[in-house]
Amino acid sequence: MKPTLLFLMIFATAAASWANGETNVPFRVGEKLTYQIYWGPFIGGKATLEVAGIEKIASNDCYHLIAEAYTTGLVDMLYHVKSRTESWLDVDELCTRRYRQERTEGKRFRSDDSLYDYSNKHLVTTNYVTGKPHTYALDAPVQDMISCLYYVRSRPLQLDVTEQFPVVLGSTRYDVTVKPDERKTLFFRPTGNVQALRIEPNPTIAVVSANKGRMWFWVSDDPRKLLLLITSDMKIGSAKFVLTQVEPATTKSGDKR
Repeated sequence: MKPTLLFLMIFATAAASWANGETNVPFRVGEKLTYQIYWGPFIGGKATLEVAGIEKIASNDCYHLIAEAYTTGLVDMLYHVKSRTESWLDVDELCTRRYRQERTEGKRFRSDDSLYDYSNKHLVTTNYVTGKPHTYALDAPVQDMISCLYYVRSRPLQLDVTEQFPVVLGSTRYDVTVKPDERKTLFFRPTGNVQALRIEPNPTIAVVSANKGRMWFWVSDDPRKLLLLITSDMKIGSAKFVLTQVEPATTKSGDKR
């Protein structure tokens, strides 16, 4: 497994709410989080998480979430990776309505689009490379790789309190458990010193477990619940995503400048 593939698989996290009558959640339309990706001590790429707007999917208002990641510098010269993943998260029910991904890894390219039809209890994924659709059973509302980051932010996270929710990746469903197990003060350029909760999801993603590793997410323990840091330690090395910018710019108290 090449380190650059790992970057994407790990990544692959309220003013507008008041104005538009949305669910009261800590994120808002226009929020964009930017991360520096490291492989060991080396910078390997950049990534962003964005709440781009609100769009309708099958008559349901949904947050349009966009996650992008790409390699830079020497890593990019050795193995080019570029990924754009989109998720449509239901504003009221906070479940996935649509998931789309387009990814280039070296000479490999992947593009597909998934629609979650809860009324008819199925998920239809269309592979745009082959043109073939695949249908899978769907018995309850679920999350995808991107929406789960925002769903966790919407929860009343507390130290040593367990939360569980289903995530569907391809044709496989996982019942993911998260339990904040540590609180500490961390410093990041956009936030200054901030109290943060550490969360280790169980099960973790396949590439981490296959390499006998572990992965942790750090979320700010304040009303914003910002995804501050993702770290992973494995036998093939360590990787981390570090928050470097929050847009729109906010003060350390969370007020818009």
